[in-house]
Amino acid sequence: MTEQIVKKTGRPRSEDADKAIIEATLELVAEVGVGGISIEGIAARAGVGKTTIYRRWPDKESVICDAVAILKGPVPDLPGTSLRDDLLVMADSTVRGRESTRDRRIYACFVGEMYRHPALKDRYHSTVIKPRRELIRRVLAAAVERGELRADLDMDVMIEVMTAPLLHWLLHHPEESPARKLIEQFVDGVLDGLRPR
Repeated sequence: MTEQIVKKTGRPRSEDADKAIIEATLELVAEVGVGGISIEGIAARAGVGKTTIYRRWPDKESVICDAVAILKGPVPDLPGTSLRDDLLVMADSTVRGRESTRDRRIYACFVGEMYRHPALKDRYHSTVIKPRRELIRRVLAAAVERGELRADLDMDVMIEVMTAPLLHWLLHHPEESPARKLIEQFVDGVLDGLRPR
């Protein structure tokens, strides 16, 4: 009996819908920016109905935020062997999702427009930025306990100091992905000023 090959047509099955919606959202961010996106546009690009999106996300901002967060990946597991090792893993996580030209364009567009959309900004801060800042806080506290950092450091200031160099570079070089050596130089440059004398 000859095996019949059936070509799949129509809308994606439910288990594929999330992936189609996320990919469609990322494509639209890259093409038209945050302000040009609508639930209708995402649905049309993904080949799903609007109700399929609304069953998963309450609004446009939530879809966009989750799509960009997926590019970034989950909060990383850290080795805990040293402050430097932990910071390098976190730096690698920061640049994750910026490997391709399209993904770098998405980030540049997203960061540029996020603050014009308060609901999007609030969701991104609570679901993506805040967990990573808390991770940095725990890493710094552990480093103080191990004697790798001075105990008199202000943790809130240190979080900014640890993240600023790489984020600043990424903001001003949206078409590039930093080399590993550059990431190490950022981390070592910060640590040199913070270690106990």
